[in-house]
Amino acid sequence: MLLVVPFAEKEQAKSLGARWNPVEKKWYVPDDLLHDLSPFAKWLPQTAPSQSLSNTTLNLEIEPNELSEKGVTLSQLMAQVQVSLRQAFPGAVWVKAEIANISERRGHLYFELSETNEAGQVLATCRAMIWQGQAQRILQTFQQATGSALQAGQKILLLAELTFHEKFGFSLAIQDIDPAFTLGELEANLNQIRQQLIAEQRYDKNKRFKLPNDFFRVAVIAPPAAAGLGDFRADADLLHQQGLCDFNYFYSAFQGEQVESEMLSAFDAFLAMHQAKPFDALVIIRGGGAKLDLNPLNLYSLARMIADSPLPVLTGIGHERDSTILDEVACQRFDTPSKVIGAIRHAIFHQAQQAKNHWQQIEKSSLNYIQKQQQKLQLLDQTVQQQSVTVLHKWQEKLTPMHYQIQRKSQSITNDANAQLERLFHNLVNRVEQSVALKKHSLEQMHQAILDNHQKPLMQAKNQLQQWMAFILSSGPKSQMQRGFAMVSSAEGKILKTAALAQQETQLNLKFMDGEVSVSVNPKEKA
Repeated sequence: MLLVVPFAEKEQAKSLGARWNPVEKKWYVPDDLLHDLSPFAKWLPQTAPSQSLSNTTLNLEIEPNELSEKGVTLSQLMAQVQVSLRQAFPGAVWVKAEIANISERRGHLYFELSETNEAGQVLATCRAMIWQGQAQRILQTFQQATGSALQAGQKILLLAELTFHEKFGFSLAIQDIDPAFTLGELEANLNQIRQQLIAEQRYDKNKRFKLPNDFFRVAVIAPPAAAGLGDFRADADLLHQQGLCDFNYFYSAFQGEQVESEMLSAFDAFLAMHQAKPFDALVIIRGGGAKLDLNPLNLYSLARMIADSPLPVLTGIGHERDSTILDEVACQRFDTPSKVIGAIRHAIFHQAQQAKNHWQQIEKSSLNYIQKQQQKLQLLDQTVQQQSVTVLHKWQEKLTPMHYQIQRKSQSITNDANAQLERLFHNLVNRVEQSVALKKHSLEQMHQAILDNHQKPLMQAKNQLQQWMAFILSSGPKSQMQRGFAMVSSAEGKILKTAALAQQETQLNLKFMDGEVSVSVNPKEKA
C-alpha cells in the first residue's frame, strides 16, 4: 500500500513501520501492517477507498462536495484493487512458472513468466522482478546449486509477493527461488526420454558396437568456437599430420534454440559423407559448462539420432559428475574432449606398438630362418664341391682316351674331306672355264652381227620419213588445185565445205591455181 508522505514527515512514517520503495520512490505499508491502516491514515491517498472489494462492489467514502459526481476515478479503482489483493494474499506465495524472458536494469532483474500446456499453448503470463537488494543473494544461491545462471526456458519454483500498481498493473516481487525444483524438472524430462528409448529398444543399441582396434577416419560434431574443441584438435591435428588418422569436423550449436536443428543437420552431413567413404567412429564433444547448460542436449530426437547411428559414438561433453542422455546412449562416454582424443590416440599407438612388436617378431623369426638356411646352404655347398671334384676326376679319366680317339678320327675325316674338296674344286674350275669360253664366243658373234647390221634400220627409217614428207607435200591446197580442184569461200573469206553452206551465201569466191573468180548465187536455185 503506497503512502503520500511529505519529506518532513518521513521519519515519523518510518517509525510507524512504513518502508521505502526505491523503484516507485514512495513509502509503503508492509504486508504485516495492512490489517490496520489507521496509523497511516493521513498519508493514505485522498481517493483511497475505506474498505476492500466485496463481491466485486466498491464501497468508497465520498466527501459531501463529491456526492453530485457519478462513479469513481480509475486511480481510486486501482487503489482499491491493490488493497483487496494484499488482503487476499497477505504473504508470499510459491509459484511454478517458466522464464520466457529476463532482463536487467540498474541492478534489478525483470522477468516475463509464462505457463504452457502439453500442446504448447500459453495458459498464463505475468511480469515479475527481483529487486537489486535481493538479486545477488538469489542468483548466487541458484547458480551454486544448479551450476548455471537463470535464463530463458528454465522452469522455476519461486516465492513471490503479489503486487498491484495503479499505473503498472499486476506483477510478482520475487523473494526466493528453489533450485531443487528446476533440477527436478530436468531430471524428470531426462527420465521420460530414457524410458521411451528403453521401450523402443534403442537405449543400449549403440553400446552393442565394438570400438575399432585402430582409427583411420573419425567424424567430429562440436560447437565451432568451443575450448574443448581446441584441446581435442591439439592432438588430432598431430595424428592427421603424421598420416595416422583423418578427422572431419561438422559444427553445431550446443546451447540455445538452434541446438536440435543444427545438430540434426550436422548428423545428416556426416551420414552423407559416411556413405561415400565410411568413418570408423563418430565423436561428439563440447567441453565444459554448467549443469543446466546441458539441458538443450537432453532431447529425444538427438538421443535417437545417436542410438541409430551406423557406427560407434564417443561423447566428451565435458562433465565428470553430470551426464546427458547423449552420454547414456553413446557407445562410450568420456568426461572431457581431451580424454576422447586421448583414447583414440592410445588405440592408434597401441595398435602401432602391436604392429611394431609383430614386425620385430617377424624380423627376428626371419633372421633365424635365414641363418638356418645359410648354414644349410654352406653344408650343401661343401658337399657339392666335394662331390663335384670326385665326379670330375672320374669323367676326366673316362674322357682322356675318348679325346685321343676323337682326335684321330677327326683328323682322318678332315683329310678325306680336304681331298674330296680339292677334287671338287678342280672339276668346278674346269666347268666354269668351259662355260666362260662358250659365252665369250657367243658374245663375239653377237658383237660382229651388231657391227654389220646397225646401219640397215637407220636407212629404212630415213626412207620411210622421206615418203611421208612427200605425201604431206602432195596433199596441200596448191597441189590439189593443180589437179583441177577449186577452193570455195564466202565474201568474207570463210571456207565453205558443203553445198548447204554455199546456198546460204549470196556471193561466193572461187580460187583456182592461177587466180580467183567471184560468182553470184541464183535465188531460185537457192530456194
